[in-house]
Amino acid sequence: MGSLEFALLFIVVFVFVIGIIEIGLGIDANDSPFDILQFVGLFWIWAAAGVFAWWRRPTNGIGGLLLIGAVSVLLVSTANVGVPALTVLSMVFATTPLAVAVHLLLAFPSGRIRGTLSTVTVVLGYITCIVFDSARGLTIGTVAFDLLSFAQSALGLTVMIMTAIVLARRLRAADAAHRRILLPLFAYGILAVLALPMIPRILFPLGADLRLVSVLQSALLVGLPIAFLLGVLLGSFTRTTPLEALSEWLAIRGASRPAVAQALASTLGDSTLRVVYWDAPQGGFVDEEGLEAHNDASDADRGWLHVMVDDDLVGAVDYDARMIAGPAPVRRAAEVLAIALDRERLTTQLLSSNEALLLSRIRIVEAADRERFRIARDLHDGLQMQLVLLGIEAQTIASSTAGSAATEELETLRRGIDLAAADLRRLVHDVLPAALLEQGLLAATEDLVDRLAVPATLHADLDETTIATATAHTAYFIVAEALSNTVKHARASKVRVTMNQREGMMVLEVEDDGIGGARIGSGIGLRGLADRVEALKGTIDIQSEPTRGTNVKVKLPCAL
Repeated sequence: MGSLEFALLFIVVFVFVIGIIEIGLGIDANDSPFDILQFVGLFWIWAAAGVFAWWRRPTNGIGGLLLIGAVSVLLVSTANVGVPALTVLSMVFATTPLAVAVHLLLAFPSGRIRGTLSTVTVVLGYITCIVFDSARGLTIGTVAFDLLSFAQSALGLTVMIMTAIVLARRLRAADAAHRRILLPLFAYGILAVLALPMIPRILFPLGADLRLVSVLQSALLVGLPIAFLLGVLLGSFTRTTPLEALSEWLAIRGASRPAVAQALASTLGDSTLRVVYWDAPQGGFVDEEGLEAHNDASDADRGWLHVMVDDDLVGAVDYDARMIAGPAPVRRAAEVLAIALDRERLTTQLLSSNEALLLSRIRIVEAADRERFRIARDLHDGLQMQLVLLGIEAQTIASSTAGSAATEELETLRRGIDLAAADLRRLVHDVLPAALLEQGLLAATEDLVDRLAVPATLHADLDETTIATATAHTAYFIVAEALSNTVKHARASKVRVTMNQREGMMVLEVEDDGIGGARIGSGIGLRGLADRVEALKGTIDIQSEPTRGTNVKVKLPCAL
């Protein structure tokens, strides 16, 4: 049990003892115990609600207001204990519970008065109750007493109407989540503040006695803490945790990227709380995903607090100003976690830089593919066409000089040109196969498998329309390199190629029953392919054992 719990337990015991003492004194001083029991019960209910509110949200002022309301009820009830000095005290604070009720309603749920109209209403409420009650006590039996009573009644009615207007406007402006918190208390509050001043005006002219009026007003007042409890329990008015818990969290758990926001939200009782980080290179705030974040200064219902480490800005906390009275508790909690928040800020910047690096690598891969395509096109349309034309020209010259000594040399030249053209076609195919460009990944892979010297099978289940060009090209080159290694080094008797699509990823496997021994670092080809796979944020795994052959498994994102 912490210091707060001990303090609240002391308040509970103290309130209970005071109530018992007042009951004992009141029963001795009055023939009927009803009046004293009525007020002590009201005192206990308000105090219990205050203790519960204070325990649930220690940094919130609602618990203190409820306890002040309990004290005001206690002061009013002192008139029943038969002590003259206490009777004067009761007269001064006779209507104070009404002012506290107005204050409680307008301060809920943050515990702080917000807005000029609300502030004026609360001030007028306390003036109407304390100032006018004191003045009336000093003018009993004079004409001024009647004038003060009339002015107090008129001003009190005005205060209650103003309170009802403010509550109704807040309910109408609230979103669904906040309306669920506010509705139990505000709906009952509107009813209570309108009925409390009207009960004596209606019942006294009808001949009702003071006891009946007092009972009805007490019944309305006892409903306020009950309505508050309903708002707390049914409206997601979550319990906050002490700052010491943040220190323990920081020491024991460390800080993962979303954990600071979760810890602050739990400590401050605000599920909508958001933590953003200062990104000096960009000159602005970013969220935990590295995306730009802004403060909407026009939204008066949201608070924005900068978090500093020494003199350096490391981040900011965006919180619900309707639930949290002011920046002080947010600042205290944020200062405890400032170092962890700074660490998260650096992590966010690193992730942002890493994402930029990955995008850069993808652009490099795509640029390399475009360069491959340009080279293949230039070789096909330029040099290969020139060789074909030279071969035709050599054949034409050889035919026109039939029987001469140069004919045989021209034939030899033509065959050499044909061989060079064939080698060039193979080179163009190796750089970027025409089938891959014209017919797609499956057709090009099928052509590879069909031309393989080793018996091979292909099993594919792909939707090529959803696969990015860079992914398709990378998959083809992986298959080509794996099949080439199988033919050159594995001495395999069969090969199996599998291509599937699962949850946005393309899964590619090339498996043979050769002698194994393949690994990424053993050759330039596999190392280059592994770099290309990593650039596309994919994975490559090679399992190669002498008795079980080689299995190359690659996962690539379909979309980039």
